[in-house]
Amino acid sequence: MKLTGPSRPPREPQRPPIILAHAIVVRTSPAQGGVGAEDIGKVEVWYDAGIRDAFAALAVVSASGERVDKRDAAIDSADPSHVSVSVNRLNPGKYTVRYRALSADGHLVSGAWEFEVRP
Repeated sequence: MKLTGPSRPPREPQRPPIILAHAIVVRTSPAQGGVGAEDIGKVEVWYDAGIRDAFAALAVVSASGERVDKRDAAIDSADPSHVSVSVNRLNPGKYTVRYRALSADGHLVSGAWEFEVRP
């Protein structure tokens, strides 16, 4: 004798969840609102996840509006969540760092932070 129960519809295969998260800045050097040395050499930003090469940008601007970085912003080949740009020796004053990155989900994120160089 064979017992049978109610029939069940076939189970659909499970799909991995779709994660749509924009890149978020988790650390900067110099720190946001912090103090940097005159001879820091570079300004850096780290995101919570890797970013895409396209549209990655990092610019350092003095209080007078002059761009003071070397325009060589690059994603770290060993850590795709890290971007840096070189700077010459900085004069005392306030600086604004503007960033732009393309998140893994394809969304463009941008923003800015400030730091100060003291004599």
